Amino acid sequence: MSQATTSTPTATPTRRLAVWHFLVLTVAYLALVQGTSAVLMAGQVFEYAAPTSIDYVVRALVVPVGLGIVLVVGVVAYLGTWQQIFVDRVPLRRWVGWIVVALLVTVVAITNYSGLGEKGLAFALLLLIATLMVGFGEELLFRGVGVQAFRNGGFSEFRVGLWTTVLFGVAHGTNIFSAGPSVLIQVVLTTATGFVFYLVLRSTGALVMAMAAHGLWDFSVLSTQVNPEDPSPLANVAAVVLGIILLTVLVLRKRLSPATS
Repeated sequence: MSQATTSTPTATPTRRLAVWHFLVLTVAYLALVQGTSAVLMAGQVFEYAAPTSIDYVVRALVVPVGLGIVLVVGVVAYLGTWQQIFVDRVPLRRWVGWIVVALLVTVVAITNYSGLGEKGLAFALLLLIATLMVGFGEELLFRGVGVQAFRNGGFSEFRVGLWTTVLFGVAHGTNIFSAGPSVLIQVVLTTATGFVFYLVLRSTGALVMAMAAHGLWDFSVLSTQVNPEDPSPLANVAAVVLGIILLTVLVLRKRLSPATS
């Protein structure tokens, strides 16, 4: 007597993201990006965060960040957490969406079009590609892996945003090897922008929106430094906008989350 057996399809299992996954991955990412950049920039005379040539963009951004992206994408693929990472299901009230509009308007307003024009179309396009790569890699790591890891660890959403934002800022402190003590200012500013990108993720529900906002923001800010001898003062506008956004969110923080029925 034979016994009929039936098989039921099972979904591809995902591995649960833990905070230690995120921390180890962050250290590995920083070591890879900073190490590669240090090797490629050795013997070169460049001012930090002042992309003046295609050679600089390739050495300081495209190659190091490209390798970092390969690392993070590989880990996310292994963990099988694409859906959880790219689609955020912890929404905020719709009014928070104005942050995205404010960022885009600021990007358009502060971009140094004349400076980019002097550098040529090839340089401008490469800088745009490079900064979008930075946005993709860093958002996948911090607002993707990081957010999911802290949520899985049982942290409140406030602490999820806080810790991923603080770690995002601190991670940029590794630039001290190339920027010197002035990197402390960058840590403060990147912490602020990190929180704004977290709000973009929460307000749109899409990690790709945070990636795009990050990449375009970096593009506009870096464009103001393409001529270090005559930097565009419009970069200061970015800091003002960040301050206004953060102050508004602080005042209206109790109205961020949707009302529950």
